[in-house]
Amino acid sequence: MHTATTNGTRLTPPPDFPVAWHTPEWADYHWTRDREHMPDPITPMFDSAAALMAIPAHVRTVPVYEEAIVRRRDIRFNTYIYTTLLPFQGSPTELAERARRNREKVSAVALRLEEVWEREWKPEFTKLWAFWERFDLQSAGMEALRVHLEESLERGSRLYELHNLMGPPMWFAIDEFETFYCDLFPGKSKLDAHRLLQGFDNKTLEIGRALWRLRDLATMSPPVHAVFAGFPAFQVIHALGAFAEGQAFLKELRTFLRAFGGRSSLWDWGYPSWEDDPSPVINNLKNYLAQPARDLAAELAQAAAEREAAIAETRQALRDYPGPVVETFERLLRAAQVALTLTENHTYYIDFNGFGWIHRVIHEVGERLAAQGQLTHAEDVFYLTIQELRALLDGDPQDYCSRAEQARAEIERWSLYEEPRELGTRPNSPVMLYSPDARRMLRYIGGLVGEPASDSAGVPLEAGVLRGQGGSSGKVRGRARVILSLEEAYRLCPGDVLVTTTTAPPWTPLFLTAAAVVTDAGGLLSHGAVVSREYRIPAVVGTRCATTTIADGQLIEVDGDKGTVRILE
Repeated sequence: MHTATTNGTRLTPPPDFPVAWHTPEWADYHWTRDREHMPDPITPMFDSAAALMAIPAHVRTVPVYEEAIVRRRDIRFNTYIYTTLLPFQGSPTELAERARRNREKVSAVALRLEEVWEREWKPEFTKLWAFWERFDLQSAGMEALRVHLEESLERGSRLYELHNLMGPPMWFAIDEFETFYCDLFPGKSKLDAHRLLQGFDNKTLEIGRALWRLRDLATMSPPVHAVFAGFPAFQVIHALGAFAEGQAFLKELRTFLRAFGGRSSLWDWGYPSWEDDPSPVINNLKNYLAQPARDLAAELAQAAAEREAAIAETRQALRDYPGPVVETFERLLRAAQVALTLTENHTYYIDFNGFGWIHRVIHEVGERLAAQGQLTHAEDVFYLTIQELRALLDGDPQDYCSRAEQARAEIERWSLYEEPRELGTRPNSPVMLYSPDARRMLRYIGGLVGEPASDSAGVPLEAGVLRGQGGSSGKVRGRARVILSLEEAYRLCPGDVLVTTTTAPPWTPLFLTAAAVVTDAGGLLSHGAVVSREYRIPAVVGTRCATTTIADGQLIEVDGDKGTVRILE
């Protein structure tokens, strides 16, 4: 239900979705759900600690590029996160001048991304890892552990700063290239432009190769292979520990988990990591072992070969263009290639490896508290807020076991609820409210999370046909496998189409099994779209309603070029 207001349309939440605004004016803002990154209920620890780290980081970094979006607010209603973006306010002259300075500053970094990454950002990540790696979590006393926790949160704020410094020039470089390419070649699409950017190695593909190498090791040992084939995922590790070859394999598995297991299956690092619960890794290995051997390196090289062919074809088409046009093309192409690689790498360095360290620290605190009887389980620490954890460590006598239990129950209660996609007040003409650089920022955001919500969102194009955005070219038919969490990943078989809400990087191993990918959320720059192009499987992203419209097991046709999904039965 909507109500018209002076500046927009007031949105009324469902009666069974209570909303209590912090202040009355907050109801005048437009709050939306980012289901690409946060599709599930959010743990109290992630919500509170992320705010503690991210808000100061945003304040510190906005002036660096003189960004148009000067403030971001997040609010948690019924376990779900909603976000609003507040643009810089000023006269038309002030907005135009700020936009000019913003473009100048962001462009300067975008055109030297590779240099800035190697000389500034990557070395700082290395220093951050060293801080966490040299601290012995298991041997530290409780007071030293608490100090380490506070120091970790300070460094987490720096991770958010690095995220804010990397994001604008990365997205700017890609947006500039897409626009320039499509202007040069009318009739070509952004998806065509991205063929010139694919096929470069990144951390996401590295993790996929490492997991496939584990699969190859398992095939070399019939007893190890037999364990994966004969035991359910939760029993595999115990079964492998019962014989020498299995123990040798477990050593390799633990090396993999130490390198890449700090991640959870979601962007919310309050949920169990792969180290805490390696079931997602075990399920992927079980699936891989059921497939024939593959030359994964050769398959990935095909994406690079397609890229070089597309670049050669484009250069041939530009042979009669003026020299400055060709020079601009080459400059923007290289910047966009580096930027797209960094979009994948920064999620590893920041969102999963970086915050994975903070997860480890907080989990160790939870282990100590559980051992002392102050929490029922170590994982309960993530169902407290950071403020509650500090109070508990200070000796607050309240029953934090019950608080954690109540928070966990609340998340379970809301987890199956189809929450509203937006709250507050939707502007009547949202684009007109923003300056040019803010509109560009909204394009970036749209590329990541999909187009903004609207009344027509999720309405089928025609009977049995859903429209999204083409994320990766190609057309295939296959059985839909609707999977809403990695705990269900074992159900995906070779030739199936993965249908899900969104795919965070830990979902990438499924792409070696799926014939195609369909998501509710996401845009051309979303993780699912980028990785689908690397693995050369069709993808349609941002359909809004695939998981609620397509039934598990239905035969569907995915057309990545048209951005459509057709239900065939």
